[in-house]
Amino acid sequence: MKLWPRFINSKFLFLLLALGVGPDKCFSDAVNTPVVPKVSRNELIVIDPGHGGKDEGTADKELRYKEKSLALSIALSVQGYLRRMGYKTIMTRSTDVYVDLNKRAAIANQNKADVFVSIHCNYSSNTSALGTEVYFYNDKNVLRTKKSENLGKSILAFMQKNGALRERKVKEGNFAVIRETSMPAVLVETGFLSNPKERAALLDSRYRSHLAKGISEGIHAFILNRQIKKTTAGNSGVKKVYK
Repeated sequence: MKLWPRFINSKFLFLLLALGVGPDKCFSDAVNTPVVPKVSRNELIVIDPGHGGKDEGTADKELRYKEKSLALSIALSVQGYLRRMGYKTIMTRSTDVYVDLNKRAAIANQNKADVFVSIHCNYSSNTSALGTEVYFYNDKNVLRTKKSENLGKSILAFMQKNGALRERKVKEGNFAVIRETSMPAVLVETGFLSNPKERAALLDSRYRSHLAKGISEGIHAFILNRQIKKTTAGNSGVKKVYK
């Protein structure tokens, strides 16, 4: 099923066609092109694919989808993009296994991660519900809360830029994996499997790659922005950001 027209800006597509570049070619290149040139970085990102093993998340045998599999697919793509950027990454799971929620948070805390991102697919009894949204935990640590909120805003903005069907908003949420972590942490709901249009998109690997690209670019922008603020405060020059 050809889904590319939904995810490519029409003016941009017209220009490419005028230049003799086919849609399949441009879509493939957009997904496979590294986001930024690789630079060695010190930051560690923990990526948490939701559910796994006995916990399938939202699933439908007739429609042949399982949230745990889609979340893992997106998470692995995020890992690939981040590694090409030069970031260190840890997956809380890289196969179809069950991992306890507290253990997921512990993995991030024990490894002193700089950022924690949990990836899920959404579901609602209202089948018209549509779009991506991001949750952060509002705790007593005001600084971490603000950083988590900013991380969520950055990720959501770049997901929309990369073709997410609709941007909802960043919300407060009391989920164990973002509550029990000690670094900036968010839970990303990549879309509603209960919505026929968004389900069809999420079942397309090309769309998932675009979402992953948006998530990784959002993480990258958040980290760069944080480093720029630190560098500016220290009056030591912006160039240090790129070392």
